[in-house]
Amino acid sequence: MTDDSQYTPPPGILVPDGAQPAVPPPPAPYGFPLAAAPTLPLGGFATAAIVLTGSYTALSVISAALTPHTIQQLKDTLADPDNASFDVGSLALGLLGNVIAIASFVFLALWMSRLRSNRTALGETPGGPPAVEWWGWFIPVADFVLPYLGMRAITRRLVGVGLLLGWWIPFCLTWVIQPLVVTAQFRAIDLESGKLVHPEVLDTMAPLSWSMAALLTVSWVFLAVIIRKATARHAEPSPTGA
Repeated sequence: MTDDSQYTPPPGILVPDGAQPAVPPPPAPYGFPLAAAPTLPLGGFATAAIVLTGSYTALSVISAALTPHTIQQLKDTLADPDNASFDVGSLALGLLGNVIAIASFVFLALWMSRLRSNRTALGETPGGPPAVEWWGWFIPVADFVLPYLGMRAITRRLVGVGLLLGWWIPFCLTWVIQPLVVTAQFRAIDLESGKLVHPEVLDTMAPLSWSMAALLTVSWVFLAVIIRKATARHAEPSPTGA
């Protein structure tokens, strides 16, 4: 502890007669300012998350546009299984979609995790379920709520609730519609004979696919805004000083 009464200013520093020289503050630990802890780069993860989720959305639009072709191939296959042709294009598109979906999840979770770490380093406590961005998507039924709660926690005071709902509600609606698209061919056939008895059920795949593509597009636009705003604002001083 430095004794103010014994402190002598360096040569060249003039102190008025009778005035007490100011004691310099102690050096900040590890070379960082006392007012802020070190944060980790966030922009790369933000860009990757936006691009990958956008790519997955674009694939959903392409898939919706190709749905009439897929429906016709299903009808031909179910009507005459012996002369069925293999739809290589749809299979490749599906595999590519799965790969991009996994990559989107990983980089979105990495962005959310690093944003949480940075806000903690800056003296804030995001709260919410710990690391929910990684496991919250895989809990049946609860996955309709947990990822939203995690995003809400890490973006509090950075992004409004309206933007979060604009992202999350359309995304959840795609989860409601998707089973109807996937199971359409099973509902169109007689399970005992394997014959196509309800071709009109297959025809519903087209509007359902377009509905999913539209909802994903709306959801992605809101998500991109959320990521950009939270990334840009998270290091700004809080107006309340928190």
